Amino acid sequence: MARATKMLAAIGAVALATGVAGCAASGDSDSGDGQVTLKWTTYSQERLSFYEEAAAEFHKEFPNITVVPETLVEGDYYQALPLSFRSRNAPDIFVYTSPSAGEYFELADVLNNEWAQPLDKSVLPDDFASRFPGTSDLAEPTYARDGEIYTVPRPPSTGALGYGYMFFNKDVLAAAGIGDDIPETWDEFVEACEAVEKTGAKCLSVPTQGPEEIGRLLTVFMGVNMKGYRPLGPSIENGDYSQILDPDYVEALEFLRSLFADGHVIPGSYDKVAGRQALATGDAAFYFDGGWMPSVFSESFQFENFGAALPPGKDGVGPENYKGLIGQGPPMPETFISAQSEHPKEATQFLEWMTRPDGWYAEEFSKNGFDALPWIDPDQVADLVPTSNPAHELFELSPQVHVLAPQASLKCPDLAQSKAATNVENIRPQWVNGAIVDYLLNGGDWESIASPIVDEQNAVLNSTLEAEAEAGLDVSAECFAEPEWDGLTPFEN
Repeated sequence: MARATKMLAAIGAVALATGVAGCAASGDSDSGDGQVTLKWTTYSQERLSFYEEAAAEFHKEFPNITVVPETLVEGDYYQALPLSFRSRNAPDIFVYTSPSAGEYFELADVLNNEWAQPLDKSVLPDDFASRFPGTSDLAEPTYARDGEIYTVPRPPSTGALGYGYMFFNKDVLAAAGIGDDIPETWDEFVEACEAVEKTGAKCLSVPTQGPEEIGRLLTVFMGVNMKGYRPLGPSIENGDYSQILDPDYVEALEFLRSLFADGHVIPGSYDKVAGRQALATGDAAFYFDGGWMPSVFSESFQFENFGAALPPGKDGVGPENYKGLIGQGPPMPETFISAQSEHPKEATQFLEWMTRPDGWYAEEFSKNGFDALPWIDPDQVADLVPTSNPAHELFELSPQVHVLAPQASLKCPDLAQSKAATNVENIRPQWVNGAIVDYLLNGGDWESIASPIVDEQNAVLNSTLEAEAEAGLDVSAECFAEPEWDGLTPFEN
């Protein structure tokens, strides 16, 4: 918390330095000389120089508006953001991606917290909502409320440039005699590990410092080795918290444990920065994460000689061998205008400029290979990313690893008012991931470890849902279940 407080102080210092942020009413944006400064805060530190370039480009068209981007370490950001609202020093534009009720309930959270105000329609084109394919024109209640638009959505976290890949150090594989023969099955992965370790390197880097870190590996590996994997969520088969006892889940987790037990993983408890650095320095051959890694490796570690591949399946790679694909849904809410901002019109002008499908931001963001923006055609993104950018090859891999999956929040919108997921998480925050980290590092019998967790989580889930249904909400365990879905075919939400 001390570090977050320092970060909050830094946010305040920026506001003081800019001098005019929050000093004028939004209607006229009048700060004496007609100039307005907006504070835009996020946590993608590796993109700060790009954000600064974007702010300068925006200023050319809107010379009366200065946007000051700032980025924090992700963990610090989520501690500092609530503090900034409590101290009435919130940024004008902020991102929010961790709602307590689960994915697609970002808007419900920020409105309940009284953190957001709607975009100013007076400066939006009539067709603004249609810029975002897959959102049903920014439909309520996910992106809008009572006819007002509140958010600019982000790309799905598992889209073409999202979670889903196994990255490797080409130099390490060459030294091990593996070259381009990237392992596709579990057995082949173990063989590759043994070859790598003869060179003195370790096979795999896995961040485990903080239970949330293990999600990077689990989202990728479990996503293709079981049907309908949901990170920390209810089972797609049963609609309850029995996923971690699914036979395919247990088998895949036991395989991962064997990698730790046999010394194929860099030992110790370290964060994602150290985990990524291990691949960049050649201390590890493989690392699992998302499609943002090409820019992270090149920008943060000045590391270029890496490749990306599909995650290994028990019987091989690709839909014909995988038991499921990594599920994704429509673009999720992300960027909001602060309820404390006195310049919503100017903030809206910036968000409108940012989300022009053929604008500077869309083109340059895509050229950098950061992600597939939800306001630009995916085929256009693939064309814009230079072939020299390692992110380019991910567009070819993505259809083999990603699929549109059922989203409980879209099936049952009343879940936005449900406390079921929150109550389950509050039994013990990150309970499942914490237990997984302990199991991977120290061993044990997973089913014996998991069974008490499942029992207690389901007791809370069922009691909460039953009480809420009696109170009039249309919620039940069936909201989370889609047992007929095969995990491989795109699902119509």
